[in-house]
Amino acid sequence: MPQIIEIPVTLRVVIADPIDGSPSGAEAAAIAALAAEHFTHVSHAQIAAFNEVNRVHPQGKGVVEAVTSVVHAADRTA
Repeated sequence: MPQIIEIPVTLRVVIADPIDGSPSGAEAAAIAALAAEHFTHVSHAQIAAFNEVNRVHPQGKGVVEAVTSVVHAADRTA
């Protein structure tokens, strides 16, 4: 039976000021949350590639079936 293992991860997203002014704290937080969601997506192809590397150079038994992420953002509205 597959096991679900939760791994805590911290993403630090740097939001630079655009030419036309500084984003508000809420705007920067919203952009950072969207970026985090985008960059934490793992495709089936990436999982397959990881499993193949682990098959050739095993770090342990098991095959990754899925990877999902949940971005917890305090304020997602801009």
